[in-house]
Amino acid sequence: MPTLTHLLRDLIDEIRATARRTEALERRLASLSGSIRRGPPARGRRKGAAARRSTGGRRGPKPKFNDTQAAQLRRQYEAGATGVALARKYKVALPTMLSALRRAGTTLKRGRRKSTG
Repeated sequence: MPTLTHLLRDLIDEIRATARRTEALERRLASLSGSIRRGPPARGRRKGAAARRSTGGRRGPKPKFNDTQAAQLRRQYEAGATGVALARKYKVALPTMLSALRRAGTTLKRGRRKSTG
């Protein structure tokens, strides 16, 4: 015959399991009722809190080079490396390299280099 201690432990385990299931059901119900109250997503311009959660002025994908890497690229570019050579070296497209250089504050050289011969 099980002792009172064992019965109490079993009862406590059952209560905890029921509490976990209840919490999970309450979370699911809250998410469902919240979506019912909100209704379908609005089309067009965002209003209210959604508009204030904007990520800032930056749009599009994250840059391939961070600020310190872009500064290193700028130093190499100003030391005489071309944008094409840097793009090949770092295996990125030329527009990607040029935008990283612009972000670093470089004034880009225009045109082709003059041949030495």
